[in-house]
Amino acid sequence: MLSVVIDRELMSLRERVERVLELYRRISIQNRPRWIELGSPSKSSAVASDSSFIGTLNRYAFTYAVRAFSALFTGYADDVVRLSRSLVRFDIIELLSGYGEFGEGVSMRRGVVHHVAKDLEVEVARSVIDSMEKPPDLVLFDGSLRSFFYNRFRGGDDLSINMRRSWEKRVDTLRRIFSISRTVFISKSHTRQILYRYLKPEIDGKQVVVPDYALLEKILEGRPKTPGFLEPIRISSEEAGFGHVLTYAVLARGSQAYQISIPGNPGVDEISEILGMLRYHSPAGYPEPLRQCHYHSRMKRREFIQLLEAYGIRLESGREALGEV
Repeated sequence: MLSVVIDRELMSLRERVERVLELYRRISIQNRPRWIELGSPSKSSAVASDSSFIGTLNRYAFTYAVRAFSALFTGYADDVVRLSRSLVRFDIIELLSGYGEFGEGVSMRRGVVHHVAKDLEVEVARSVIDSMEKPPDLVLFDGSLRSFFYNRFRGGDDLSINMRRSWEKRVDTLRRIFSISRTVFISKSHTRQILYRYLKPEIDGKQVVVPDYALLEKILEGRPKTPGFLEPIRISSEEAGFGHVLTYAVLARGSQAYQISIPGNPGVDEISEILGMLRYHSPAGYPEPLRQCHYHSRMKRREFIQLLEAYGIRLESGREALGEV
């Protein structure tokens, strides 16, 4: 009986998915941008940085850890070992707070951890750069430029004040990095809805809001996925206080496109040069330095729990009766 119910539900779901895909196929783009081909990769040095976090919600606090890793990548393994740094932050977010101080608990916790992760990624990258004789050609961060400059903590409580101070330090450090190396922000997410504002997509003559990935598929329709990038869009940022360019780029033949943000106002030729250097580190399509940094920043849940227990700071979750920690 259950199998019949599941079959019926999945058949219905498939029909709905097909209807959605049919809508996407009917999209027309009014301001269709150029697709600019990339030349051969250019050898370059790159400092990359990424982080991972893990947390557990207990009865009295949300306990979390963030680990950030950064290293120099030149094509020689010795440089990665010699010039790499790690930072780790353990902290708690108390569930006890003054009435009206914070918004929704889950959203607030996620915001704090994300904020701390960005702080550590920038700080550990700065540490690697400062240890080098000369700055790298590229500095690579995982995520959009906006995610590093956005500050959601605007209240007068202690947490918001501390978050703003660390944000100001992060912004100052990023500005310094921008002044000495070409900095590139690479985002894997295609669910953003940015391009529609500039490309004006329509279905049956009516303007629609469409995720970026759907517009990219439309632009690249019938075209082999060779290395190249979308004609850049220039965006001003009130939070950052300066502009940046945004594009989507395919860095290796047959690979997917990634969102690329570059601070300042580089032209097409300079963007081509920067992406050519990035291609040197992206033989499979995604920048290998960022993949390596993500791998080295990971912390397993079991390791996290064991560390908490070793220091006697493990709190009850209330789910022990289910065999969960």
